[in-house]
Amino acid sequence: MSESSPIKDALYAKIEDVGQEQIHQLLLNGKFSELFEKIYEPVIQSVHNIEEYEKHGTLAESLTHYLFTEMLIPSQRKITFKNIELDMIIPNTEELQKNSHNTIMIFFVKTSNIEEIKQRIQDIKKIQKEDLNIWIISKDHIEIPQSTYITEKESFGKFLKNAQNFIKTKKMNKLNIFKTKV
Repeated sequence: MSESSPIKDALYAKIEDVGQEQIHQLLLNGKFSELFEKIYEPVIQSVHNIEEYEKHGTLAESLTHYLFTEMLIPSQRKITFKNIELDMIIPNTEELQKNSHNTIMIFFVKTSNIEEIKQRIQDIKKIQKEDLNIWIISKDHIEIPQSTYITEKESFGKFLKNAQNFIKTKKMNKLNIFKTKV
């Protein structure tokens, strides 16, 4: 981590507390909701003095980055492509240039301002035309045509499962599904 953040500090402390072995077992068994309960929920409750939407968006993004790494889901995060800021892309900008059908753009909402959210989505649509390949992660449900997941255990678990299935169907996984050896 290049810069210290109370959210990232709390997240990585909780990951250490839960332990990589238990995290890997939960991942291997597809228990994404349980993983969310053990990591996300305690961390979100322990961090104070940060605006709620920013807190949820930042934690969801940081946890996703960590879990995608553990699950060997190829992704790039915090990049600019054609002057458009992207929170995360599966698998990468090279694939986006070749075939946008094979890429997912993930936008972690860090504001309650719906106009700001819609503007970001319009920017993303300039490079990813397919609504189903734009995934929005938000504290609250938003009525939009894109795939929306909220930061609660069932929805976030479904998001992780869908990401895993996407790379499997596109044959992007690296033979193993997880870093860990069972």
